[in-house]
Amino acid sequence: MVYGNRYYLRIACSPVIIIAGSGVAGSYLARRLSTTGVELRLYDPKKPGFRIPCGYATNKFNFRKYAELAGLDGDSYIQRRADSVILTGDGMPEMHFPSRGLCTVDKNRLEADLVSTVGVERRMAPLPGEDDILVDATGISRHYLGAAPEDFTMHTTEYLSGSASHEEFYFRYFPGGHGYYWEFPLEQGYHVGAGSDSTGLIMKSLENIDHSAIMARDLRLRPLFSRMFSGRAVGVGESIGTVSPITGEGILPSIECAEILYQTLCHETELQEIKIKYGNAVRRKFGHYEKLFSLLMDARNGKMAKPANIAAIPAVKRDFRNFGIDLGIVRVLRELFIR
Repeated sequence: MVYGNRYYLRIACSPVIIIAGSGVAGSYLARRLSTTGVELRLYDPKKPGFRIPCGYATNKFNFRKYAELAGLDGDSYIQRRADSVILTGDGMPEMHFPSRGLCTVDKNRLEADLVSTVGVERRMAPLPGEDDILVDATGISRHYLGAAPEDFTMHTTEYLSGSASHEEFYFRYFPGGHGYYWEFPLEQGYHVGAGSDSTGLIMKSLENIDHSAIMARDLRLRPLFSRMFSGRAVGVGESIGTVSPITGEGILPSIECAEILYQTLCHETELQEIKIKYGNAVRRKFGHYEKLFSLLMDARNGKMAKPANIAAIPAVKRDFRNFGIDLGIVRVLRELFIR
């Protein structure tokens, strides 16, 4: 099918597709599916204008690509572009690394624009009918997939502030794999926050910071790729753990996950086949998150010297680069262990 200068696949499956959650994964998937002729319903109980708690930082190059697929101008959402990035903490002095596309985006406007041609029913999604497909894009709550006993989350508290101690993008990691504090420049002011499993670390890092708004949420850091489905429900985005365990980046990974599901739905008709093809594709794309999560757990347990963690170094470097940071691993190791 051709719309203007864009080519779209006509979706293969005929059931009604119900999407629960209009966060970045759900709204992107809805936008992509809206061009296929499928019967689509999008549900979210949040009120319009709800301010989304999120670090708003992502990689501008990949962001532009997916915005274009959704028929949007990615550059119009970019607020500030990083020239260099400061990383410090957990025994590491302040170190400047080149940016490889790190930027902040207006995620609130992005999500609103993604659903502008779709419409959102402001209530909980109903259970699917006998032939319908329910997409669980409810993020941390996994409302339809159900809780995962092995889940691992951290809490974030986030401020909108008129100033910050650094003009550049700044990350300060807490000791022992317990999260980090950040300062991200926006179009006006800064997004300042901290994510950790320790409320004390969060509040101490944010004390004495003036702010005009405060937001909070929990963030899933464990990949749940063995718990992607429940009955007729298919998980997408943070509901199945497409958040980097190292950087906490979830915007682009969740959009990429939604694109994988979109492509699967365009080519498969049977739910069981959709689950198989989609599940395999997600594991191929995000399987390295399992290594990164193991690395995080070893950092928390004082077991960083394991040989498996040395083998995970390329995955760490790739993950930072995907986020938009050209991390010099050798330089970091030299500062930590050779000084």
